[in-house]
Amino acid sequence: MKLYKVFCAEKLPFLDEVASSFPGVEIDYWPGDTGITDDALKTAFDNYEGVVSTHTAKVDGRLFGNNFKVKAISSYGTGQDNLDKPFLASKGIATIAIYDECTYSTAELALALGLNCIRNISTSSGYVREGKWKSGGLTLFMGDNLVNKTWGIVGMGKIGTRLATMLKVFGCRVIYTANNDHHNEWEYCSKEELLKQSDIVSLHIPLKPDTINYIDEPELKLMKKTAILINVCRGKVLNNTKLYEYLKNGLIACAALDVTDPEPLNNPEVIAIPNLLITPHIGTAAAYTRKQMTYASINNLLELLKKID
Repeated sequence: MKLYKVFCAEKLPFLDEVASSFPGVEIDYWPGDTGITDDALKTAFDNYEGVVSTHTAKVDGRLFGNNFKVKAISSYGTGQDNLDKPFLASKGIATIAIYDECTYSTAELALALGLNCIRNISTSSGYVREGKWKSGGLTLFMGDNLVNKTWGIVGMGKIGTRLATMLKVFGCRVIYTANNDHHNEWEYCSKEELLKQSDIVSLHIPLKPDTINYIDEPELKLMKKTAILINVCRGKVLNNTKLYEYLKNGLIACAALDVTDPEPLNNPEVIAIPNLLITPHIGTAAAYTRKQMTYASINNLLELLKKID
């Protein structure tokens, strides 16, 4: 039986524990506290048959010389927009991503962000933290309920479908738009109709050339002034600059972004927008999920290498 030597672009969560599930496999990783450097990635591609890549590592022709050894790259996540897949395919390098393991956690965060916004959880907590809570009132930070609201899901893949299932218990109407009608239990409509009708809109589409700025100013104009916009997929599917303008001018009530463009986002003017909630790309940052992801990313890589060999 062939023994494999693989490399991870970070020390993946629970790696020491998960590694015991792969006896005879040598698993090395980038030990740095910051993201892996291009030089370190190039060295990995020259010395390992399999590499687990994270979404912050840009993988393209810059990192490959004439003597690379890598045969397969496994993404630690669903998105593969950090990989130059046409280039990798031209070099005979196979790629694979994680799908099922990311679904629950990402859908759960979208729901949590929606609840946070509609019930003013973060803003009211900040009010108390700043020592401003001097008296009460029946309308102090009065938000609303999900019941009888319309939640529009953009992209009815595994994450969108899981979110729609979660929303059943809240008594809200769920509509969705996708490349086609999935003929499921929820109502399919055009992107334009979804934006006009929804009280909450959440984005769950992959980043591809035709989804860059999928939500742009013409789409933002269609949304209700009372609407909430949630993005848990990729920052570039949304024209963030236009969104910030709409939030500042009260043309959209609130937005919650787990993904931004760029990442990390350190613009103090953007961060200070009061009706904008930003989390640092934590869609799958849950212990149960991350342990599953670590196992899946390595297992996927090994299975791919076995097929190649």
